[in-house]
Amino acid sequence: MPTLQEEPSPPDASGTVTPDSTSGLGSRALRFTVLILVARIVSRLLALVAVVAIGNALGDSGFGQMQTAITYTALVGAITDIGFTALYVREGAREPGQLPRYFNNVASIKLFLIAISLPLLAACLWFSGIESLLLPAFALLILSGYSLLLRSSLYALQRLNFEIAEIVPETAVILVLALIGSRIHAGPGYFLWAYAASSGFATVYFVTVLLSKRIVRPRWQLETDLFSRWVRAGIPLAITYVLTTVYFKLDVPILQHYRSYAEVGWYTFAYRPFEALLFIPGTLRTVMFPVLAIYYRNAPNRVLASAEKFFKGLAVIGLPITVGLFLLAPQYIALISNQFPESGAALRILALAIVFMFVDNTFAAVLNAIDRQKLFAYVALSGLVLNLGLNIVLIPRFGYIGASWATVVTEVGLVAVGWLTLRHVLGPLRVVRLCWKPLVAGLVMGAFVVVSNPHGRSAVLLVSALAAVIYALMLYILRAADDEEQSIIRRALRPRTARAAPPV
Repeated sequence: MPTLQEEPSPPDASGTVTPDSTSGLGSRALRFTVLILVARIVSRLLALVAVVAIGNALGDSGFGQMQTAITYTALVGAITDIGFTALYVREGAREPGQLPRYFNNVASIKLFLIAISLPLLAACLWFSGIESLLLPAFALLILSGYSLLLRSSLYALQRLNFEIAEIVPETAVILVLALIGSRIHAGPGYFLWAYAASSGFATVYFVTVLLSKRIVRPRWQLETDLFSRWVRAGIPLAITYVLTTVYFKLDVPILQHYRSYAEVGWYTFAYRPFEALLFIPGTLRTVMFPVLAIYYRNAPNRVLASAEKFFKGLAVIGLPITVGLFLLAPQYIALISNQFPESGAALRILALAIVFMFVDNTFAAVLNAIDRQKLFAYVALSGLVLNLGLNIVLIPRFGYIGASWATVVTEVGLVAVGWLTLRHVLGPLRVVRLCWKPLVAGLVMGAFVVVSNPHGRSAVLLVSALAAVIYALMLYILRAADDEEQSIIRRALRPRTARAAPPV
């Protein structure tokens, strides 16, 4: 029976590799990442249409109320998860044979956590004067929590083809219901039910997959010895999850306390496309987390090198988004809605945080994968303290603009603290060496956007597409990918039937 230690010792430094557990993990993870990213890009485009429809239907105040309810739902869900979902993925990846046992225990424990979450959520909504939204918000909390647990089973086993097939239909449910709601002039409660229905669809889908493939056999199972060990190991993960969720969400309650729901609507409308982009690092981290956990157990000498490649990949993707969104934020807001012109200023500021928000996923993935969740809990705590202090100081005076700057400064601080922490545990990430070529490519791309200065839907879309091409060409000219990275990319993109050589 596998055991968990509060402060585990590093594995054998010799890095003995078990071929059947580590062979091909790099290229396989990249292949799944590419496929999931494609599906999530389509999904996010559909979600953006849904958000615009909801925002136009509700107006700034109604949209602000709905987003406040969603924020509190996420906060309460983070508190009552107690870190078990992340622990389930990590331990399930290391011990696939124990996955059904782990699943039944976590699913059973969640029933008790749901009972705890109801009064917490009710108190939060009552405090904000939107207690009428309790029922749909509670339904969303339950269904999203269980769909995440079910989905995590596939990530632990790296059987992500089923996840890829589900991503777009789940978002399509929201889109269809959002369009219906906009036509019938529905209120915030209806749209919360739409999000709950989407999570319900995902729950039914993943239950069907896991049962049909005999991955799990759900039944009541609550082992006190396993529960006690997981509580000890999961508390740092729970603290981290709560702190990061609170950090992401606390600006909305503070803004709502000091300013009107209209200003909350301006800020959250700008935050939605900004937040939507986080599916990119989130997807990569979700795929890489179990891979890093396996490396740490079976090939620890690969962990730091994998962390550097992960950091570099996130920087390569995040830099052009930061540059493009900073330069064209008002134009992008105008593209999706003419009811929120005030959101352009907030989105421009938030754009500066994107590349930092991308790369700090490296520290979350690596530290949690190598059983140093306590250290990352301190990293997350530093981010929360900094963000809370900045929001308390800036929001009363500057409103939603102050909240935007608080996010930027916090993300810079999180990257600095995360880098120092990882240097202490594994060694330094060579940031300058990893990022100078993508940075040069991003500056060239930005110069093109500034010179073009597009206005109007067609011009903005055309310049955005050309800017992406210029960035990619500059990466190629500068040879941003080294020989090993090029080999991994070729193996990941090669059709399966064409692979004759052993995987990387």
